[in-house]
Amino acid sequence: MSNPLDLHLTKFIKAERSKVFEAWTSADVMKQWLSPGELISPKAASDPKIGGAFTIEMEGMMYGKFTKGIASGTFKELVPDELVVLTWNWAGGYSPPETVITVTLKDVEGGTELTLTQTGFADEQHRGGYEAGWHSAFEKLSKFIDLPSVPAFRDLR
Repeated sequence: MSNPLDLHLTKFIKAERSKVFEAWTSADVMKQWLSPGELISPKAASDPKIGGAFTIEMEGMMYGKFTKGIASGTFKELVPDELVVLTWNWAGGYSPPETVITVTLKDVEGGTELTLTQTGFADEQHRGGYEAGWHSAFEKLSKFIDLPSVPAFRDLR
């Protein structure tokens, strides 16, 4: 039975699975999309192997004030073009509990179905903040790895 605080999102990305997998594992690509809203990611590092670490610095305006933070974690499972499981932590003044993110990738007509499950939230507010953040980050991802001829992004509900 799943925890009611677990976050489940399924999105269509009009790109090949290999490109979407790379977006979760390559520091150069992570910098292009892996930040919510108006935040940008000037620096990222990634060692995409089981037990390898990643970090991504984010900065910019959020809720009307300048914000800076560093997300980091460890890759727990990697199956090229199919699965990424990683931990997610924050450094600095914002330090909610560590969460675990599972991303599965599946071929669908015109692109890739990305399913994200995130577990370990302390409360509904924490979960809701991440849900909004992932929606805006996925918009950035769609724009960055856009393939022609199909809608860039849609909810699969």
